[in-house]
Amino acid sequence: MSENQPTNNGSKKSFKETAANLWEKLKTFWTTPPKGRYMNLKEILCFGGSAFGVSTMVTVVSGMITATQISELFGIDVLHGPLICLVASVLGLLIQPIFGKLLQNTQTRWGKYKPFILLMAPLFAALAIASTWSPDLIREQEFDAVPKIVYAYCICTPTLIIWNLFQNTFYMMPGVVTPNQQERTDIWSPIGLIIGFSPTIMNVLGNALRGYFNNQGVEYMAFRYIGVIYSLVGFAFVLLLFKVKERIIVTNENKEKVGLFDGLRQIMKNKPLLIFTLALILGCVRTTIEVDAAILGKLRYATDIPTGQAIFGSLTLITGFAVTPNMILLPFMTRKFNNKTILIFWMTCNALGYAILGIIGVENIAQGALSAVLLTVLRFIALFNAIASLQPLMLSEISDYQQLKTGKRLEGFIQMFAYTLVLVFTNIGYVVIALVKKNMGYQPSNYFNVTTVSDDLMKVATDYFNLALWISAISAALMAIAMIFYPLSKKEHEKIVEQLKALSAEQHNAPIDGETADETVTAEATEAVVAGEAVVADEAVVAGETVAEDEAPAEDVKKDGDGNTDGDSGNDAGI
Repeated sequence: MSENQPTNNGSKKSFKETAANLWEKLKTFWTTPPKGRYMNLKEILCFGGSAFGVSTMVTVVSGMITATQISELFGIDVLHGPLICLVASVLGLLIQPIFGKLLQNTQTRWGKYKPFILLMAPLFAALAIASTWSPDLIREQEFDAVPKIVYAYCICTPTLIIWNLFQNTFYMMPGVVTPNQQERTDIWSPIGLIIGFSPTIMNVLGNALRGYFNNQGVEYMAFRYIGVIYSLVGFAFVLLLFKVKERIIVTNENKEKVGLFDGLRQIMKNKPLLIFTLALILGCVRTTIEVDAAILGKLRYATDIPTGQAIFGSLTLITGFAVTPNMILLPFMTRKFNNKTILIFWMTCNALGYAILGIIGVENIAQGALSAVLLTVLRFIALFNAIASLQPLMLSEISDYQQLKTGKRLEGFIQMFAYTLVLVFTNIGYVVIALVKKNMGYQPSNYFNVTTVSDDLMKVATDYFNLALWISAISAALMAIAMIFYPLSKKEHEKIVEQLKALSAEQHNAPIDGETADETVTAEATEAVVAGEAVVADEAVVAGETVAEDEAPAEDVKKDGDGNTDGDSGNDAGI
């Protein structure tokens, strides 16, 4: 026993030391990022909290003010929902170049994007509440009454415009919080889980509420509750963005103002962006069936509508978490594979899942448990992707490419192509689909606020569902094919970042790694340049600005303990 005592004590001591070391590392990480990285734990958590807030607010619109549900909620013709979405996206496309120019030319101590996100947040919250409220005076009028149509266009159109600008501007943030692409992935992937959590919960909660109020004949009340709660809670979390810094590799050309037509001309030199945009356009209707998934569920998951709606809501937890494995694995996947390889794999799953259901036919799957299981499993396979998380990361690489190619990042113009232009084509597609729905006799309002439907209405719905499955499958397959030609690989991007660092260091007289014997000055000066920050004598950090050499002497540069500006050196550092 006495011989074993030292070993036991040693084991206990080793465990305590390990726990103590871990605690010390976490304490250090709370305020100091790992070597080769830029964000500390406190900032990462604030970024994640703000992402949850943005997702919560965005979900109100993306989950409830859709091409199908606008027609349901307001009791108007099936064609009006997609038309409202199309009008909003076309107006957004006209606004986007002006907004993009404004983003490119904005230089504040708080950054380029944060001011716009924080200013739009309260306006967006107010519009989201108004668009889901559906006043009694409007709602109680007859089907497709003119006041209903006018109100829906007047309230939903500005809501969708602000929704698009607000969401897309925030999704550019991963590209500016750190210039290290692997750090972007490592941070954005778990944040993607947070972003995906909000719509999943809303789908469950929303469908449960809709089932409850449907039994009482007031299904519209579910929209009101969700709109108010989600908008206010989301706005509170968005305010955490105040604690997040923006960091951009500073080059002289990127600080210059850019004109509207000059920005559009320069963006046309970006081959990766053009191919990626084409792929997104081809895949823009790949989730056509999901727009009507709630109706599919409540008609097929049980023999009565309220039960089917409740079951659909609970099973949304499964289909909603189809993105979760990919979000968790994304940091590891991006270490092994190029982004285009990952995206092609996801789109293949998307196409296969829907194609199999299209071959079987919805009407051939019995109502009840069989439909609930089979439709859920194959929808899970079709939704097995994390494009919402990968797309901002790819656009940050594309922005780096743009900066090297033309001297300017032009994120606002890139946003116009990859988000706004794609949204216009998406809504054009849904208008065409709405015309098909109308010709087939499929009106979403026929399945709203009811507990049963006739056999004829059921057949109309299942016929449309089968068509929607094939549209989704073909669109996903076309997107996968287009991505084969995407030229920007991991290795190419790494070279781009190194060239930008070298150019920035040359322009700001900040030597890159290992070029001077004065290691302290070299590391600190280079780190400040790469982060897009200048540190003045009073140690105040001014984001996105540079200070003349006589205003920021080397001895006044604040030490951060890093000393390494190589974006790849911290790739394996865990967060």
